[in-house]
Amino acid sequence: MEVRRYRFLEIRMIIHRPPFVIHHFASLGSTNDHLKAMVAAPEFTCVVADEQTAGRGRRARRWHSSPGDGLYLSVLFLPRSDSSSRLPLIGLLAAVAVAETLIERGVAGVDIKWPNDVLAGGRKISGVLAEAVSAGQESLRLILGVGVNLNHRSFPPELSESATSLAIETGEQVVVEELRDRLLEKIAQWYELWLRGASASIIDRWSRLSTYARGQQVVVTLEDEKLTGVTEGLTETGALRLVVDGGVRTILAGEVTKLRKGADLSVRHSSA
Repeated sequence: MEVRRYRFLEIRMIIHRPPFVIHHFASLGSTNDHLKAMVAAPEFTCVVADEQTAGRGRRARRWHSSPGDGLYLSVLFLPRSDSSSRLPLIGLLAAVAVAETLIERGVAGVDIKWPNDVLAGGRKISGVLAEAVSAGQESLRLILGVGVNLNHRSFPPELSESATSLAIETGEQVVVEELRDRLLEKIAQWYELWLRGASASIIDRWSRLSTYARGQQVVVTLEDEKLTGVTEGLTETGALRLVVDGGVRTILAGEVTKLRKGADLSVRHSSA
C-alpha cells in the first residue's frame, strides 16, 4: 500500500488499492459532489469521507452521515458511450456488491429493494446513487455513490423505524477501512463482468438476493401516478416489470413499497 499524506484541503491521505485510487477526507459536503468537481480524474478514482455534511440519496433525500459511523464513498467510472443503455445495471451491481459484503460479515435478512436499496431485517442499511454527469464521444462519466450504515447505534427519530446498521444487526463494531476495501473488491469484480456484457449474470444475482424481484405485491410511486401490482422480474437493462390489470408495465424509475400481507389489490391506479 502506498500512502501520501496532505495537510491541506482537509484530505487525510491518498491510498492505492488497484484499480482504485482512494482520496480520503475527514469531512466533505458530499463525496459525489466532490468527485464531480474532479473533472480530470481518471477512471476508478474513489472519494471517501469520514463524515458528510450534505450527503444525499435518491430523489435528493438527505443521507444521515454521522462522523466515523458509516462508509461514505463515491467511485468514478468511464464506460464507453455505446454502453449507455446498460448504465442502470451499474447501480444494480453496486447493490449486489454491498449485499454480498454484508452477508459475509454475518448480517442476517439481507435484501435488495429495487433498484438498489439494501435492507437488513426490512430496514435500510445501505443506499446507492448513480449519477451520469457528462458524456464524451468515446466515454461516459458516471459517479457511483454508496453509503453503508456500519457503527451507528441509533438514528434520528425520523429514521429510527426505517434504518439500521451493521452494528445494530450483529452487535459488532467494524473497521470501516476493512469493509471499504472488501466492498471495492466486489464492485471491481462485478464491474468487470459488466464490461464484458454479462448483463444476465448481474440481473440473475440481483434477483436471487432480492425478495422484491418476483411475485411481490408492491406499490410503485411515479412522479404523477401510483401503481399497485405484482413484480415479475427485471428487463435486460434493469427496469422493473410490474403486472398491473393483467398487463405488464415497465418501470424505469420509481419508489417501491412492499404491500403488507392480505392488502387489497383491487385498486391498482391512483393519482400520486
